[in-house]
Amino acid sequence: MAKRNALTLIIILVLFALAVCVVLPIDQGILGKKGIHLGLDLVGGSHLVYQAQFPEGATAEEKRRNMDRALMTIQSRIDKYGVTEPIIQKQEGERILVQLPGFTDIEEAKKLVEQTGFLEFRQVELNEGEPVWLSDYLEDSPTTFFDESETGSRLFVGEDNNPVAFLVKDEGGNLSYTDERGNPVDIEELKQGSTDLLSWIPARGDDGTPLTGEFLAKAVPQVSTKPTGAEAEVAIEWNQEGGEIFDQIAQRLYNSGPYGSPQRALGIFLDNVLISAPQILQPEYHGTGVITGNFSIEEVDRLANLLESGALPMPLKKPPLYQQTVSATLGADFIKMSYRAGLIGIILIMLFMIIYYRLPGLLASLALIFYGAWVLALFKMWPGGGVVLTLAGIGGFVLSIGMAVDANVLIFERMKEELIIGRTLGAAIEAGFNRAWTAIRDSNITTFIVCGILYWLGKNIVASAPVMGFALTLFIGVAVSMFTAIVVTRTLLRLFVGTRLAQRTSLFSPYRGKENV
Repeated sequence: MAKRNALTLIIILVLFALAVCVVLPIDQGILGKKGIHLGLDLVGGSHLVYQAQFPEGATAEEKRRNMDRALMTIQSRIDKYGVTEPIIQKQEGERILVQLPGFTDIEEAKKLVEQTGFLEFRQVELNEGEPVWLSDYLEDSPTTFFDESETGSRLFVGEDNNPVAFLVKDEGGNLSYTDERGNPVDIEELKQGSTDLLSWIPARGDDGTPLTGEFLAKAVPQVSTKPTGAEAEVAIEWNQEGGEIFDQIAQRLYNSGPYGSPQRALGIFLDNVLISAPQILQPEYHGTGVITGNFSIEEVDRLANLLESGALPMPLKKPPLYQQTVSATLGADFIKMSYRAGLIGIILIMLFMIIYYRLPGLLASLALIFYGAWVLALFKMWPGGGVVLTLAGIGGFVLSIGMAVDANVLIFERMKEELIIGRTLGAAIEAGFNRAWTAIRDSNITTFIVCGILYWLGKNIVASAPVMGFALTLFIGVAVSMFTAIVVTRTLLRLFVGTRLAQRTSLFSPYRGKENV
């Protein structure tokens, strides 16, 4: 028994050390990820909930695809504004939840969600048949574009496919570099970064019409059977005018260079972000085509969604079903009060346990420290990027701290009864834990059921974050409390069995055993 208890203690200490490594520092996560996510009510920001509007007769599959497209479109727009860890999710009842931490201008947030994205197609600029790179413009410092027939902007994208700079011609005919919002970009800064970036220019038909998302009729993920096996691909279809423009571009690119060269690539850009650059394999497509590659099913589904997400696939009901703005100052006050409440609660619980239950109470308080580390570690490691901690979620966590010692109270009361009738400490410990287990199990199962109901109901209401946050943090806290009460506290108590302290019954109960009466 002693060896088994020692092994259990070692495992507990290792788990505690790992939890501390995950938790600290509190504002940083593991593997370079962010720390514990704080909800809008704690950091400030905008909270919007939109109702999607589908036409009559829309199938469940059409609704699913359009909802996925809408999420990707909104995510793409928000990412460009540098909003830290936005939350864009589907909710029950065909609703879309958008939370923007730190973005406190509610009207600007609504414009950001409701605007129309821009899907365009670009080709690589050529100079005497060779592709033009950013380095060519920086080293040669030309006074005009290499391809003087194209007056549109040159777009240079980095390794992450996001725009690095635009090369534009101002009113005076001079070339200058700007960022996405039109602000000047320093040439020396561009030279310090990677300059092996292709120069992308608008892809146009013979009459100068640029190829954009307005000409794309459909993009559908599919799996085709080929001699080499099944292959995931995206089937695209143009409207009549778009098919003609696309064929004119395809013929020009097909004849501009060998397969695999930049000259043959047709860049697909959504809001200036390069989402794909397929090679042109034939001079004519007659309004249809497929984008192939070593794609997975998930990748072609995402690509098809992006191709169709130049605009939101369905209208969103305006105004939003729910909108709220929380100031960062108010959120900071909430955090301070929450920390204070949690600290006061822990101290009072520990004092009560130590004064009333003596040494077992001290051990239960020590187990409470283990409990806190494990719960916070689970908050960081929870699937889906961690638990988003709202004010209600902190309330659930603080409540679970009190419930964490609830099981110990049942166990210690049973131990007192066993010590009163004259049992040894070892026998009293085992009897206390074994006989209190059924009550602990049943009470916690009922709590789990309530948490599940709250979480499910939270998914079906507009202002869902507080309800779901409370349910999730309480569920995690109660689950961990069962482990700390049944395993940790029991293991610590067993360390005293067979020692001299075990003979001093007064350390384990305010009542003396039968042998001392």
